[in-house]
Amino acid sequence: MSERFHATNVVVDHGPGVWATAEVSILEKTEGGDVRIGGYARNHSILYNTFVPFQKNGRWYALYSRHYTATRVMELPSCKDLGGEDPDGSGFCPVDYYVPFDNQKVVRACTGGSFGFVAGCIWGDDSSWKIQYLDLSRIEDGIIERKELFGYIEMPTKEKRLRDCVDLSEYDPPEYNRVRLTIEVLMDLATGRQVDPLS
Repeated sequence: MSERFHATNVVVDHGPGVWATAEVSILEKTEGGDVRIGGYARNHSILYNTFVPFQKNGRWYALYSRHYTATRVMELPSCKDLGGEDPDGSGFCPVDYYVPFDNQKVVRACTGGSFGFVAGCIWGDDSSWKIQYLDLSRIEDGIIERKELFGYIEMPTKEKRLRDCVDLSEYDPPEYNRVRLTIEVLMDLATGRQVDPLS
């Protein structure tokens, strides 16, 4: 988790019948205190954990969500938008990101900043938070690939942050390219089988 950059937000009320939005400020920690280096308007009043800075190859970036159905990447400290997903009215709504760039196993494997995870929901579904994989190998070019690599898996409701659900203790590529995920499953007591939450 970065201690150098973080974001704060102020909710903007647009009146009755109109969604409130958020004005997000990006701050950099300096010896003299936090300094605002940029910002953006978010079309949802709740920021969740949708501004997550990380490093790759010595450069700083951040995953962020200006539109509640799109994940994008910015360069830091310039705050320049590099690219990412376009808004989609029925798309995936991110609420939390985790990029294990400073995990010791990831650093040792030289893969810091090249992959991550996102939790969120599909607009209009059961609103549980699903975990998906983020390929960040081309993040320098503003390219993010979000993949439903693990199938339909839900993040436990008791967990507060996505990073608490991702265990990289067995990560040792190329032989052991593994991650242990803490997820929630729905079980049928009559059959002992897992229930498809979409059925």
